[in-house]
Amino acid sequence: MTHPSIHARTQPNKIAYQMAGSGKAITYRELDELSNQGAHLFRALGLKAGDHIALLMENRLAFMEICWAAQRSGLYYTAISRYLNPDEIAYIVKDCGAKVFITSPKCAEQVRGLVGQPGGPLLYMIDEPEPGFRSYDKEASAQPTTPIADEVAGYDMLYSSAPPAGRRASRRILKATRSICRTRS
Repeated sequence: MTHPSIHARTQPNKIAYQMAGSGKAITYRELDELSNQGAHLFRALGLKAGDHIALLMENRLAFMEICWAAQRSGLYYTAISRYLNPDEIAYIVKDCGAKVFITSPKCAEQVRGLVGQPGGPLLYMIDEPEPGFRSYDKEASAQPTTPIADEVAGYDMLYSSAPPAGRRASRRILKATRSICRTRS
């Protein structure tokens, strides 16, 4: 897929994507600006290329904004299925090494156990945050809409499910994949 910033320059008012159920849409210019604000927020939080975020939410416009913000920040980002149970979600958040976790009020019940965990990620919620969560919308909207100075491509890190207790292979696999990619370039 072509980076949204290219379309934002050439066709800024073209719809980047639209929600089928509600008809809500976002243009390439809006996607570019919102993802830039998210990238600035990630940098303001101290995240650097190679760090990790995780997100759990229903289908909504903000999902791709956050993914593109992570992508243009050089972050790994893991989208977690909202059909997993709280233990599986907690496992993935810990296993992927997320420094920031972003969710929505609709998924709050599933992630209440993440609140107050020592050494856990910073917890954000879009829309109106519940106790224990910071406001992603408020903090991101206070950031510039221009690209971050050190923009670099990030990557998605996918889980098909949470593995059985005691298995922690994803970090080894990620390191091995990075090594293979370096030797091929």
